[in-house]
Amino acid sequence: MLKCKFRYKLKRSIGEGNLSENATSEERLAKFKRFKKELHEFESLFEAAFDELHNTVVAKIKLPGTNVGPHHDYPKKTTTSAGFPSFHEAGFYDDKSPRNYVGVVRSRGLLGALMAKFDVPDSELPAYESLKNFLETHDIGRKLKYTDYKDEAVFSELLLKNIVGSAVEKYLHHNGIEAPIEPKARNAILAPLKFGVVQGKHRITLMVPIALTHFDFDHYRLSESSYLSRIPKRLQLSRARLPVYGSGASKQVVNAATHAFVSNEWSIESDSASEISNSLSSASENELDAADTFLCALRIATGVRTGYAQLLWVPRGWALDYYCDLPPVYGASLRQYPAQFDNFGWAEECPTISAEEMDTVRHVYEQIIDSDSESIRLAMRRLNGCLTRSDPSDAVLDGTIGLELLLGDDQNQSLSYKLRLRTAALSWLSADAEPAPEIAQKVKRLYEARSAIVHGKRKNRSKNAAHKGTEFGKEDRQLAAELLRFVLRTLLANPKYLDPSKIDSELILRAAAADQQNSDS
Repeated sequence: MLKCKFRYKLKRSIGEGNLSENATSEERLAKFKRFKKELHEFESLFEAAFDELHNTVVAKIKLPGTNVGPHHDYPKKTTTSAGFPSFHEAGFYDDKSPRNYVGVVRSRGLLGALMAKFDVPDSELPAYESLKNFLETHDIGRKLKYTDYKDEAVFSELLLKNIVGSAVEKYLHHNGIEAPIEPKARNAILAPLKFGVVQGKHRITLMVPIALTHFDFDHYRLSESSYLSRIPKRLQLSRARLPVYGSGASKQVVNAATHAFVSNEWSIESDSASEISNSLSSASENELDAADTFLCALRIATGVRTGYAQLLWVPRGWALDYYCDLPPVYGASLRQYPAQFDNFGWAEECPTISAEEMDTVRHVYEQIIDSDSESIRLAMRRLNGCLTRSDPSDAVLDGTIGLELLLGDDQNQSLSYKLRLRTAALSWLSADAEPAPEIAQKVKRLYEARSAIVHGKRKNRSKNAAHKGTEFGKEDRQLAAELLRFVLRTLLANPKYLDPSKIDSELILRAAAADQQNSDS
């Protein structure tokens, strides 16, 4: 099986620099003993602070007249007519929404909400104060510090209160307010938070929800470290809480995904909790490359109109806080899908990919991962751009640039003619390809459209407001994508022809010689 090549190291741990490379074994042993002692004390203080806040919250809830309000921003799931999930917030008056238990001891008002303050005198939470003081003064709490405007390290009590408060909230939703604290159940919730605070390197899983595309299976393995899977319900609710504003993506398109591409073996290193959150809430080149590689394989193999509007990071065995009873998730929204999706695409009938079709997708995906060709990588980007750009003219240019990357050479003379010959010649390598003359004619039509674009020609405008017609440039876009898909698929299966001179010598000239021989006979 193929191993995934994608790994991402966002930031090296800055906490490893306490010892020089030349430190003696005695110094390293002493440091390990100090860390072990601090870790044991941290665990004890954390558990005591948890128990203390848990008991305070439960006691407050049981007081006569205490109103336990809902999590008004808890996501509620519905299903569109096309079979995709859609989400909305529960609101302040939804009696069926999960209760906000810890909210009964939170400070009221905007400032209290922003600062996550407990509306309890410090004297009534001595265990929490001990935990805070310990983390402020010991190296094990360095991850909860941030650099302020004076370039000084400042301890974030907001982060600590979110950690302890969200742990209690999750425990109460899992076990109820009547159940006593059970150490095993408590540790199941606290352990990921302990790892989140202490560890410098964290394992994460990349998930890319596939927008407006159905799949007729729950799970499909692509490689040892990647697969396609139905998104679990609770993870669907978690991702629905991530912000969309500023991304250019439609909230409805972000929601409309039943399955996700999943890639393991990723990690992030940092000694700052806020840096981790910020890094995992934005998209970088590495995860975009991983997402686009799979989407390109899906497009090459099936030709479906698809895309994505969200990148998710799922922590593996660690957490920095929780929300209610949902699993932690980070992510970013972005617009990497066809423009038609924004026009109520989530309400229309969408394609369904079968497990049999996924066999072809996996084969193409493996070929892409194994390929070291830079022209393949660049042409894949052009194919993705061709299918997701809003402007059809830009899409056509993407398609022709992709063809030139794969089939062009250093000689620019008669480029469109050479591309016609070479694209048509590739049809002889594929049993299900169209006849060579038809492919050559399609390339000619595409380059006529390209010429009209680059020379500023355009169709006559109409002032008939009632006339809608078809999407401008739709046929040209489809033609560009179809030809580029064909060339990519053929060259991935026959990589020796990534050298255009081999197409000329082994396919075109050989075919010409055969035709000459047949005519002579």
